[in-house]
Order: sequence, then C-alpha cells, then structure tokens
Amino acid sequence: MSVVAHASSPENEVRIVAFDVDGTLVEHDRGLVIWQLLNRRYGGSADINVQRYQAFKSGAITYAQWVDLDIAGWQRQGATRDRIIEVIRKELRLVADARQVTTELKRRGYMVVVVSGTLDIVLETLFPEHPFRHVFTNRIRFDDSGAIEGWTATAYDMAGKAEALRLVSRQTQVPTSAIAFVGDHTNDLEALALAGCPIAYDPKDDALKDVVRHVLPRGQLRRLLDLFPGPEHPLILS
Repeated sequence: MSVVAHASSPENEVRIVAFDVDGTLVEHDRGLVIWQLLNRRYGGSADINVQRYQAFKSGAITYAQWVDLDIAGWQRQGATRDRIIEVIRKELRLVADARQVTTELKRRGYMVVVVSGTLDIVLETLFPEHPFRHVFTNRIRFDDSGAIEGWTATAYDMAGKAEALRLVSRQTQVPTSAIAFVGDHTNDLEALALAGCPIAYDPKDDALKDVVRHVLPRGQLRRLLDLFPGPEHPLILS
C-alpha cells in the first residue's frame, strides 16, 4: 500500500487530537492486543491471528467477517463479560501518563477522540472516566447474564480510520489539517497520512516514520503536552 502524507500543519493550528488505542493508549508486556489475547484463550492457538489477518489482507474475508470469526469463536467457547474483563485487567494496562495526558488536552481546549480497532470493553474497563468526545471502536453486547449476545464491527479501522477523521471534521467544521492523530502501527497509516499533525507513539513499523511529523518513544506520551499547549481557537462544545 502506498500512502502519501498530508501536508503538515503547525501544532498551533490543531484543535482535535485523535488517538489509536492498542499500542498507543493501552499496552501489553509483549506487545499483544486484546484480539490476540482472547483468541489465545478461546481459540486455542496464536496461529489463528496470523491466518485471519492474512485472509483479510488477501481479500478472502472482509474486516467485518474477520471480527465475526473472532467474536463468534469466543461466544461458542463461553466467553462472558466478566471473563473478558479478567483478561483485560490481568494482561493490559494504560500506557504511562495516558490518563493524565488525554485529560489535560481536553482541559486545555482540545477535542479528544478515539479511532481504534480495539474493543469498547477495553476502554470501559481500563479508562471508564475517559475524556473522549467520540469513540470509534468495535463493540460487544452482553445479555443480563454477561454472555455475548451480539457485536458490531467498526467501519473505522484500517483505511476506515481516515474516514472517521473526515466524519469528525464534517461534524465539527474543523479541517483535517487541524487534526492531530496519534498511532503506532500500519493500520494507522491512512489516518496519519490524512491528519495535519501525524504523530507516531512507539511505532511498531518503520513505514510510520515516512508519514509522521513527530515520533514519541515508548513511555513518553507526555511529550504531547509540550506540542499542544492549547488551541488558538478552542471548539465550543455543548
């Protein structure tokens, strides 16, 4: 895939800061994400992640079909809300300063947004008091007993992440040139290329370095506060 970077804009023009989640706001000791962890527990093998990713990349399955395969497998194996939360709390954590940085950005007058291929229950568990105005993620529904009863695949992962930024831009009348996006992996490339201020946090692939304006090493998310002291024209949010 060829990605052409958007013309970069000065940080003082930014009014919206959007974040990926897995690997950017939430981390695992060995770099795994919630899908890999739950497939390992309920799918029986880590190979399933590689096989399905390759099927998606080749066009054999759509993104929504990939989500269906994963979550339906967890459902068949008896995954419940409590058991999924147990995995999240045991295996995942917010990256250093994620809570403080995102909350402070909102206080300074930025709209903060999440655009991620994660599961909504990850943020609900680790960051229930989050400051995000919009959250674009995959979603799982549970019945009264806690069993999985349904799910909705996000339209805003992979190349769709850029479309989420366009949607927020239209809703707020803020140009994409005034949006910063913070991501870490190749599924963030389209959003990074579109955003006026693209930022990589602990990048997992060298391709990100070709499209970003700033690279933040692991553990240094707080540098965002140096980049964004406050927008010149804060959004008026109802």
